Amino acid sequence: MTILGRLSRSPARISVVKKLGLSRQKGLRRSHLIFAAAIALSAALATVAAPARASYKPHRRHASHRHRQIRTGTVAYHALLLEDADTGRILYDYNGGIDWPPASMAKMMLLMVAEDQIKAGRVHLSSPAVISANAAFTGGSRLGLRAGEVVPLGELMKAALIRSANDAAVAVAEEVCGSTERCVEMMNARAQSLGMTHTVYGTVEGLPPTPLHDADVTNAYDLAKLARALIHSTDLLQWSSMATASFDDGAATLHNTNHLIGHFEGADGIKTGFTLKAGFNLTATAQRGNMRLVAVVLGAPSNAQRFVQAARLLEYGFDNFEKVEVVRQGQLLPMQVRVGTNEVMQPVAQRTVSAVVPKKDAANLKMDLAVPASLYGPLVAEQTVGEVIVRDGSEVVATFNAVSPYPVGQQPFPSGQQLPAVAEAPSAPVPEAANERGATIRVTSPAGQAAAAMGQPVAAALPATSAGQPAAALPPAAAAAPVNAPVASINAAAAPATQNLTPVR
Repeated sequence: MTILGRLSRSPARISVVKKLGLSRQKGLRRSHLIFAAAIALSAALATVAAPARASYKPHRRHASHRHRQIRTGTVAYHALLLEDADTGRILYDYNGGIDWPPASMAKMMLLMVAEDQIKAGRVHLSSPAVISANAAFTGGSRLGLRAGEVVPLGELMKAALIRSANDAAVAVAEEVCGSTERCVEMMNARAQSLGMTHTVYGTVEGLPPTPLHDADVTNAYDLAKLARALIHSTDLLQWSSMATASFDDGAATLHNTNHLIGHFEGADGIKTGFTLKAGFNLTATAQRGNMRLVAVVLGAPSNAQRFVQAARLLEYGFDNFEKVEVVRQGQLLPMQVRVGTNEVMQPVAQRTVSAVVPKKDAANLKMDLAVPASLYGPLVAEQTVGEVIVRDGSEVVATFNAVSPYPVGQQPFPSGQQLPAVAEAPSAPVPEAANERGATIRVTSPAGQAAAAMGQPVAAALPATSAGQPAAALPPAAAAAPVNAPVASINAAAAPATQNLTPVR
């Protein structure tokens, strides 16, 4: 064994090694403890220094509005409206009166003005429109028209409606009105003539002069009113009902921005709109059977959601409402009017009247006849003798005039002869009766407002005929045109004692 080996095994060496080992282990344990304490201290400091960050949740700030948004599921809309296209009866309304930018739906009024000028003969669909530099360089959605091009006016109108092309819209305004400034004046004048009291146009195409600063303002009520005017007085639906259309003999293909076309049953118009401030807007219309509806969606959060909500509104209308014929033009009304002293006349409806009502209420419509029981003659054919009000509960859904079906009492009193004096009778309660289906007829007292409207004096009591008998009753009213099932039949009605009333089926 070497000296080195002997030293390594010596008791002194062993004792030194053991001491060094124990010291090293203690040092390691101390280091571990210090390291763990440092980590714990760092975590504590981090927790103390940032408690807010640990519990922070982002807060989304929206631009302030003077109205609440409606949410369908998790999607917010600023205004929703559903109307009957014929009468304007509101079937669903949320925030319909709030002011909102129409965006490209301003083109609806531009095209209304263009249609007016075409009807007046000042321009024609075939009129050649020269594209100006102003039109060619219009921004936003556009066709890419070039300055100096010549395009028929009708093609430009079609592109403005279907493709929502701003350059085409400016070209239409310049061709029809001479300038965009003059066209804006005509658009505002036309809006006033339609009763669009909350609408002001500043552009012809709805493009904001600067982002978030739209120059046009309207509301859902006014947009629906404009839509109904376009539906009934123009042929624009022939274009807005096209999913795609050729432009200028195939120079381009127009794809409709209204995605309801071809995807929602009966949809055939009208116009979309979008700006950063307005969001996604839509004025839509659809017809199924004899009923046409108009839906307006303002401020939808996405392109897809405006079509989803418009489809829901229209579907709701078709599922829950129906259009019923209340009365037909020339149909006998269930009451009689004494004319002079010896003639009796049964008024007729001046026009055909229909109403859109909830399906559950179709059999419960009520008619109030504000028609006097007696009148001095003579009456000419189709002379108004009173008014008929049709109600769904407390809501008036239609009104129409009651008129004389033929000349009555054509022999007036001799010249200079005074009308017989008639004692005033106290007004009696308005008689009323209801049949088994709930149809109600009310007849006013003789001193009714209809007679005043005719400028004729009204007798409160009827004198007897020369034979001392009441006037002859009319033939049975079975010859009258039948009323449609939801409102027929009116089998009973109360009237003054001097009248012989026949039922109307």
